[in-house]
Amino acid sequence: MADSAISNVVTDAAVTMASDRASVESLCVQCGAMGITMVLMHMIPHFKEVILMSFECPSCGYRNSELQDAAPLQDYGLRLKAHVAYEGALRNQVVLSGTTSCRIEEIDFEFQPTMEKGTVTTIEGYLMRLAGGLGDHISSIADAMRENPGIIIEMADGKQHTAAEYLYSLNSIKQSLIEFSEGDKPFTLILDDPAGNTYIEETQHLSVESTRYNRSPEQQEMLGYIAKEDDKKEIDLTTPIADDDDVGKEGLSLPVDCPHCGKVGNNKICEVLVPGFGPCVIMAFTCENCGAKSNEIKPGGGYKEHARKWTLKVQDVTDLNRDVIISETATIHIPLLELDMTAGTIGAVYTTVEGMLIKHADSLETAYPFLLGDSADPSNTTLKDKVRQLRALASGEFKQPYEIIIDDPADHSFVGARNGASGDDSNLRSETYQRTAEQNDLLGLTDMVTENY
Repeated sequence: MADSAISNVVTDAAVTMASDRASVESLCVQCGAMGITMVLMHMIPHFKEVILMSFECPSCGYRNSELQDAAPLQDYGLRLKAHVAYEGALRNQVVLSGTTSCRIEEIDFEFQPTMEKGTVTTIEGYLMRLAGGLGDHISSIADAMRENPGIIIEMADGKQHTAAEYLYSLNSIKQSLIEFSEGDKPFTLILDDPAGNTYIEETQHLSVESTRYNRSPEQQEMLGYIAKEDDKKEIDLTTPIADDDDVGKEGLSLPVDCPHCGKVGNNKICEVLVPGFGPCVIMAFTCENCGAKSNEIKPGGGYKEHARKWTLKVQDVTDLNRDVIISETATIHIPLLELDMTAGTIGAVYTTVEGMLIKHADSLETAYPFLLGDSADPSNTTLKDKVRQLRALASGEFKQPYEIIIDDPADHSFVGARNGASGDDSNLRSETYQRTAEQNDLLGLTDMVTENY
C-alpha cells in the first residue's frame, strides 16, 4: 500500500468518508502496477474513530488491509496498571494505540511502541502476540549465530552479552509470557500511552489503576509536536496584580504550556458576578499552534461557613433549562435512578440541568467503555440502563416529576431560577447545614491552622 499516495488523497476525501467509502489509486508493492485502496472512516466501540483501509491489485491479486487510529490526542497521557491474578482476567479486552508501550514488572520486560497500527484484542491475545514477536527475534538471532558464532550483542544500557547468553535470556522471557497467557502465574501489566487512547476492560476479575500525566517534551515530539525551548517564559506569580489589571473588567492573560503540543498557549482568566450566587472565575485556554481549547469555571472566594443542599423538582422542560454551577466538591443524587455521582465526576462546570445530565452520561461512557460497547457482556445491563435513563431525563422524554439533589459541603454550587419566572419557586429548595467531621476533613479544614495569620 503506498502510504504517500494515501496521505495525499485522504484529506480531500474526509468529507465523504463519514457516509461513504473513498477509493484511492495506490501503487502495488508486489508488482508495481496501480491498484485500488478503499478507505472508510468507522466508529468501533472502545476504539472511537478508526480508518479502515483495504488494498487490492487487479494485476497480481495482492491484497492488504490496515486499521489506523483516528481518535484525537487526549489532553493527558495515560498509564494503566493491572495486576492479573485470575485466569478469567486474561479474557478482558484491551485497546492499544500505536503509541502504547508495555511493561511486565515480574520479568522486567518492556515493549516499546510500534508507532504503526492500533490493536483491539484480549490480554491473553496480547501476551501471545508479544511471545510470537519475541520468537521471530530469537530466530533472527539464531540465524546470525550460525553465520558468526562469536557475535556480541550490545544492550540498550551499554552492557555486552554473547549471542548465546542473549538467546537464553530471550527464551526465558518468551516462556514466562506463555505461562502468563495460560494463567499459570500472576503478573502486573503496565500500559503507557502518551496519546491517552489506550483502555483495559475492568471486570470483577480485574481492577485497573489509571493515572493521567502531562506529556514530556520527548513524548510530544514522538506524537508529532515539537516544543521550542525559546517559547517558554518564566513568570513570577508572586508579583501583586497591578491596579490596572482588573480581573473583573477585561481579565488577565497568562502564558501556559499546551498539554497537547507543549508550545505556549494563552490562558485567559476573568471574574464574573453570578446574580444570587456571587463571584466566579472563568478560565479559557487556547493554543494558536495546534488549536487546542478548554474552559473551566470555579467559584470565587473561600469555603462558605456552612454546607448547602439544593433540591430541584424537575417537572418540565423549563426546569431542564435552569442554569447550574457545579463545583468540584459537589455530589449529585437522583433518587429516581438510585444514582449517586461523586464529587469531581464532571469537574467544575457552568451549564444547564440538561447539560449536567448529559455530561454525567458521557462521563459514565468514558469511564466504562467496555461495559457499554457492542461487545459488552449482555448480563451487564445496569450501567447501560443508567446511561439510557440519564439521556432520557436530559431530553425531556421522561414525563413524571423527579428530584435532583446537589449536596456541596463547600457551598460553591448554585441552581438558578426558571428563565423568565418571578415570585416563589416551589420546585427549588435550598437549605444549609453544619458540615460533618468527615466533610471538614475532605475539604482540608480539620488540620488547617488559621491562628496568627
